[in-house]
Amino acid sequence: MPNNSSEKPAIIELDHVSLVRGSTRILDSVSFRIEPGEHTSILGPNGSGKSTLLKLLLRNLYPSIVDGRAGSVRMFGDTEWNVWDLRTKLGFVSGEIDHHFMMGRSGRLTAKQAVLTGFFSSELEPDEAWITPEMIEKAEASLELMGMTALAQRHLGHMSTGERRRVMLARAMVHRPIALVLDEPTSGLDLRAQDQLLKQLEILASIGTTLILVTHHMDEILPCIGRTLLLGDGVIRFDGATGQAMQADRLSQTFRCPLRVSRNASGYWRVEMTR
Repeated sequence: MPNNSSEKPAIIELDHVSLVRGSTRILDSVSFRIEPGEHTSILGPNGSGKSTLLKLLLRNLYPSIVDGRAGSVRMFGDTEWNVWDLRTKLGFVSGEIDHHFMMGRSGRLTAKQAVLTGFFSSELEPDEAWITPEMIEKAEASLELMGMTALAQRHLGHMSTGERRRVMLARAMVHRPIALVLDEPTSGLDLRAQDQLLKQLEILASIGTTLILVTHHMDEILPCIGRTLLLGDGVIRFDGATGQAMQADRLSQTFRCPLRVSRNASGYWRVEMTR
């Protein structure tokens, strides 16, 4: 659970945030706080409000006024922030970003060029005149961290999905952010690529990067993630220890289907529907 005595501001703090479209409350008075170092998963089925929550954090949406009150969204203690400046503290990785970099002009970038775009919040090759030796050094270090040094000069369009996803992680880590928001990071990956990516995320957690995982894939929940929020129909159904969140009856209620839960020797969860 959150440590409210921390001297550092919370990474994310939502206070009674609602999002209404027409007569539907996509998010309904959602409140939670994530502290630095508190690896957290936000778990829920499709349609539970996860994508809307991410859009609020990225400033693509704003809280609705309900009963005369608009809830607040704070990032690192501030209710107002520049999204581009925020990226130096909070990295973001998703299959959607990966898809953007695979298409069109972005697909012609090398891995190193793609990582360098993280300094400019762009998906296009930056002007060489803007690139400093320090940026190059940080980009190369980030690729090394992700085990991608050997592919630094390979074009994204010639990479597997798993390789490209690790480049996107390197891009998000180029500023050494305090935290990473991961939107279903293994989506579209085969089993081997999933395993490689999860191992890289474990490394990032071990060097002090706070992981915030937003997903419906329960096998993505790393052993280091000690806290889990269950989101259903726009409401936080549970907020507490991951081991408690992953109880079969609680997950079955959230996902509205009978589930069987086990955990392997490495600490990863396995969830199956019962017949």
